[in-house]
Amino acid sequence: MISRTLFIRSFLLTGSIIPRSSYCSSSKSCWSCSRSVVVKDKFFCSSCGSLLAVQNQDYFTLLDIPKTFELDSTSLTTSFRRLQSVLHPDKFSQKSEQEKENSLAWSSLVNKAYKTLNAPLERGKYLLQQDGIVITEENTSVDPDFLMEMMERNEQVEDATRAEDLTIIVQSLRSDIDQLYHSLRVEFAKADMEKAKTTLVRLKYLLNIERTIKDKLLELQMK
Repeated sequence: MISRTLFIRSFLLTGSIIPRSSYCSSSKSCWSCSRSVVVKDKFFCSSCGSLLAVQNQDYFTLLDIPKTFELDSTSLTTSFRRLQSVLHPDKFSQKSEQEKENSLAWSSLVNKAYKTLNAPLERGKYLLQQDGIVITEENTSVDPDFLMEMMERNEQVEDATRAEDLTIIVQSLRSDIDQLYHSLRVEFAKADMEKAKTTLVRLKYLLNIERTIKDKLLELQMK
């Protein structure tokens, strides 16, 4: 059992409310009764009913969502809310310290899983990670012509001084973004991970420019 002191110390050192030992736990027995955990409920011990420590599992399994890029956002939100209604720390305020810690860990993990899967860009990156493909910050795989195009678009945004000009730019950008989302759905459906990686990198650039435009439009509105 993780003591409250160690839990607080871990939070101060790492800035995380997830106890490292709980998140990485691969134990097949219950922390409370020491009996083997029957894999019927990933959250509660089938023998004593205690809330189990967090086990390593992918976000799709955690949220009971099919492992696919094109998912149903309504089903995702419904599943998220259902899990939080069971695992939220408020539900364990009268329980043992261990169960309180486990609840914090589960609730935090469910939040992170939901935020990741609910954002198409992050969901795509997560699917690639599950396949052993990581998108680095350098993005060396981007072709020079595309990078040149992104530089030109950034310059257009920087030079624009009227909301009307920025609106035209963002409309054109949105059309390209929608096309990339369509390409991603096709590529993930075909399990073409390398093409999906290239598309995700391009999408990341376009979304950054779109965010810059929206920030600049907001600034103009406030003047």
